[in-house]
Amino acid sequence: MKMKMFVAVLLMVVLSAGCGKKNGEIQESSRKTEAGAGTEPETEKELETGTDGTEDGQATEKTETGSKQGTGTGQEAGTEPKPDEEPESPANYQRESESGKVKFDCKVETPDSFTGDNVHKYLVSGECTGDDKSILSRYVEGKEISEQFEEEAHNGIPKATHYNMADGAVINIGGGGFNFGSGNFAYYSGGRALDSDYQEEYSKGQVSFASEEEAIKAVEQELAETGFSEFEFQFVVYPANHEIMKKIEAEIYTSEEDQSQKKEAWTQEDDAYVVYGFQAQDNIPIFHRWMTVFRSMAYDNVDNASVQAVYSSRGIEFLMAWPIYYLEDTGEALTLKEFEEIAGTVEAKFENILNESTYEVTRAKLFQMVRLNENQEYAAEPIWYFEVVEDGISKSVTLVDAVTGKEIVLK
Repeated sequence: MKMKMFVAVLLMVVLSAGCGKKNGEIQESSRKTEAGAGTEPETEKELETGTDGTEDGQATEKTETGSKQGTGTGQEAGTEPKPDEEPESPANYQRESESGKVKFDCKVETPDSFTGDNVHKYLVSGECTGDDKSILSRYVEGKEISEQFEEEAHNGIPKATHYNMADGAVINIGGGGFNFGSGNFAYYSGGRALDSDYQEEYSKGQVSFASEEEAIKAVEQELAETGFSEFEFQFVVYPANHEIMKKIEAEIYTSEEDQSQKKEAWTQEDDAYVVYGFQAQDNIPIFHRWMTVFRSMAYDNVDNASVQAVYSSRGIEFLMAWPIYYLEDTGEALTLKEFEEIAGTVEAKFENILNESTYEVTRAKLFQMVRLNENQEYAAEPIWYFEVVEDGISKSVTLVDAVTGKEIVLK
């Protein structure tokens, strides 16, 4: 079953929010599958660099949807910047291999300030899980608690406290991260509002209770109020119209047993925006380490974003922030390979696959990836992220080390 690691987190009540202090090491909690069958990952190994050992040399494939995305603090490929924003300024890049098997037709997504020699290496000193006092004050204190239970510290994961509120809200504090879900969130989850497979369909709809900019500001304010004000984020936003949610819910819940999970009635009050994004450093987004655990988690989309939120006319319906890193600048400026050489690595990978398929590179984006370095320290170092579509149908991700120019092979 396809991995939907973050949306299932609240429903399985396994993620949590914390004290906002730096932890001595990165938490060892794991993302869960949509069915709730996820397990703790094996002890993390350093990613291999070199030739992919899989049969076809590709990451796990996805169906190409060509979804249209709104823009927030960060700018997605194919969208137009707004006059009052300072988004990335992607450049067009086109290239075709001699055989015609591999084509590049994409935006090269980098910050305006990027020059190729001004990217620094960062060490990860810990994770921020929010301010527990602020979280308790905002979501728990003065409200009726139906159930409260704790998970003791285990496998390097700090103690976590979970609250089920009388109004249906769920709050998780401590452990690996922070999340809040209102009593309505189960319906947004049931309508697959936070699911990349349905994003294109949602993006065709409209909502009128607020603008995209207002939705992003509401999420930024909520993050600031819960202990994340010092961090930089880049956001994408899209509408979730209630009529579309009703339609999708009906398509998913078809059996008699499913009917109890459906919302009794959908109204315009349920219209919402989905806001998601990634932590950034010096305007470069952070490719967090959980995106390297399974290949299906490597996609730059709502499923894997370190911040996810649902904002309706009622306010914040859901907010998750994890993992958010404390980064320390080593002062080391890295020299990156020319993009032409990086693209050559991608071209060679797919040219060497012995089949009749054609491959089109549709996205190229600069990230700082959190991974173990040669000293077995967690560090954030630059990589190039590519989305590649095979035969116009299936999509995969290829990662290339921006300094060495070698492919990073996901386990």
